[in-house]
Parts: sequence; structure tokens; C-alpha cells
Amino acid sequence: MRLNTDRVVSLSAMLVGVGSLFIIVYQTALLREQQAASALPYLMIGIMANAERTYILSRNTGVGPALIEDVVVRYKGAEIKKDPHDFFRDVRPESAAYGLSVDRLIPGRLVPAGETVMMLGAEGERAASMVAEFLSLFDLGDAPESWYAGVGVSKSGPDKAIIEITYRSVYGDRWRVTSDKVVPDPL
Repeated sequence: MRLNTDRVVSLSAMLVGVGSLFIIVYQTALLREQQAASALPYLMIGIMANAERTYILSRNTGVGPALIEDVVVRYKGAEIKKDPHDFFRDVRPESAAYGLSVDRLIPGRLVPAGETVMMLGAEGERAASMVAEFLSLFDLGDAPESWYAGVGVSKSGPDKAIIEITYRSVYGDRWRVTSDKVVPDPL
């Protein structure tokens, strides 16, 4: 069978076209991945304590905003749909006299990249005693074990409250971060 030059050129053009299509599809997928990664939020829950102030905080150390979907506190087998401030006020009613500071982390709130939300805390004279209050109630993954030992309580256990925040990126990717861990889990 003889192949004429028209057929060879036509087949070559078709192969180049199909190859170009695969390359374009692959490049588009890579660009989407890169774009999603450029807006990746990364929430962490922790404690900040010094002589002037003590706070339980959430920090977005990612490169994109985090849209809060849900905030719950897990305590003694129950799931309590409240932010840490309201939960603390319910569990420790005497805290009304503490002069607590609060920056609510509620569903629908957008936490920009680089922002820290001081969810619950105190400043001034109450700051030092709040460390013991928070450590006796919450399991905070980034708090050193020596802090718990210093106030005479265990770091984790069934009597510890765990803050859980579900959030998503602007592209819809979802994660859950809990106060007993430092790293969020993808959903």
C-alpha cells in the first residue's frame, strides 16, 4: 500500500492536534491546582500567655482567607454549638466577673490570611490566673506539657473541652482544625 504525501501530512496534523489537546488539558489542570494553592487558608488554635494577657486564639497562617463554616466545643461526650467564649461562660458562670475579652469566631466570618482572632482571654490582673483556668478546661495542642504540669492538670482526657472549627477556602476546599491538634485535617 502506498502512502501519498497528502495522507502523511493529514495524519501528522491530526496527531499534532490530539497531542496539543492533551497538553492544554494537562496545563489547565496544573493552573487550577496552582490557583487553589495560592488561596490556601491554614487555621491553627493555640494559647498565648504572658504577664499582661492570656488568650485562646485562632491564627490563619495560610496564604488565603478562611471562611468559617462551623464552630463547636466537644465536652464530656457532647457537641456544644457555641464559640469558646459562650462555652466558657456557661461552664464557668463566675467568669462574668473576670472582665473577659472576646472576638467571636462564628459561622460566616472570614478570617483573612495573616489575621489572628483572640477568641477568649483576659488582660491585666486576671491574665496570670486565666492560664490555669484555660489549661484546666481545654485541651490545647500547642501548649507545652510543662504548662499543664505547672498548674497540676493533665493535658488531655474525657474532662477536657476541645474546640473544633470547620472552614473552607474561596475555592470550596474544606478543613477541620481542633484545639488538641496543631495541624488541620482535610474534609
